Amino acid sequence: MSVNAIGQYTATHKVWDHVGNAIPPVELSEGDRPAINFRPASWLPTQFFDKFYEDYFVIMPGKGVALDNDGCLVPAGIGVAGATIVYTATDVAEGVIDVTTGSAVTTAKTVTVSDIDGSTEDFMGRSGTAIDISAFVGVCPYGYRQWAGDSSAYDDGTNPTAYRKYNYNMQHGVAIACDYLLELPLVPAQTSTESVTFTAPSAGVSTNTGDELANLPVAKNTMRTQITFADGGSGHAASLFLVEKDAAADCLTLGDWHIDLDTGVISVYSGTTTPTGITVTYYNYASAPTGANVSKFACALGDLDPGDFVKFNVDSNYIVATPATDGFDVICGQVLSISEYPRDALEKVKTAWSSALGTDATGSLPGYDGQLDQLPGTANGGVSAKIHYSGAANKVVTINLISR
Repeated sequence: MSVNAIGQYTATHKVWDHVGNAIPPVELSEGDRPAINFRPASWLPTQFFDKFYEDYFVIMPGKGVALDNDGCLVPAGIGVAGATIVYTATDVAEGVIDVTTGSAVTTAKTVTVSDIDGSTEDFMGRSGTAIDISAFVGVCPYGYRQWAGDSSAYDDGTNPTAYRKYNYNMQHGVAIACDYLLELPLVPAQTSTESVTFTAPSAGVSTNTGDELANLPVAKNTMRTQITFADGGSGHAASLFLVEKDAAADCLTLGDWHIDLDTGVISVYSGTTTPTGITVTYYNYASAPTGANVSKFACALGDLDPGDFVKFNVDSNYIVATPATDGFDVICGQVLSISEYPRDALEKVKTAWSSALGTDATGSLPGYDGQLDQLPGTANGGVSAKIHYSGAANKVVTINLISR
């Protein structure tokens, strides 16, 4: 209680201000798709051709993205050690900007990202400016087209006088996905040919027990990831490995064979013959495919299990991460499930190209010979389009992005 100098009670009153000032709001949007008008960097090489609009994509759906010096979106893998930027004759023809000069690229070349350090090469032609790629910020939810504007850091795509083609701009800006559940194909790697030794037959069945395949788990035998056998002239590969069976117990007649994908043990009904000189070529999840063996489409790689954390490699694809050693800025998501195809007997549905076109893993790279028109069915073994396009075997993974 307040009193004055002579002991009288003095009340404190609330003063009303009926005008006041409104406190500015800070919320802009939900965080799964931030309400920011991003743009892809003008220096990104072309990746995939849209035949309908006769235009190129520079970042494919599902790829992780980061930001460059100018706040433009780039594949997150460009920030990984060893990354390169490859310009081709197509990029010269399409007026792609050279990351080291800031002007249109004039010749096909490969730029090592670590060399853009502000001394040997300068980012966008700015003397003394090194390239700076941020940590992963989100995922490309749809294809990002080649930026229609110029290379200016302040170009927002609204001024047609700055367009590469004055009358054409399909994307004035793009969004990113920061917190979402993705479904991606799990793509295996092809191993070198491996020799295996088989035991003498027992009840007509020989196995490579004691000399199992070295790279595990093995990818399922599909038209994209074929398991093939050869021999040193014995003829056993062609005569004994004819019909693949679902289980070792089903190998009952000459030519039946089965492979345990987890252990690498091969069983073959060979009668009284011991298979000799056998070599096996197969795909596996122990390692990740690289370079020309990786599709332009986004995918996951390696031996992933539900619960694993993932990060990006140089191709902006998802690989297993180790929380104890990979930092907070590197881990981008977590595997929730792994599913296998075919389903619902789709492999028995008659579709066009029942003799499939170019369906090995490398042949599944983006092309226009009918590969991407082969719907789930007899043409591709009844798998989903994302598996077939990427050259995967039969698996898809769901990855939950970890919003930071």
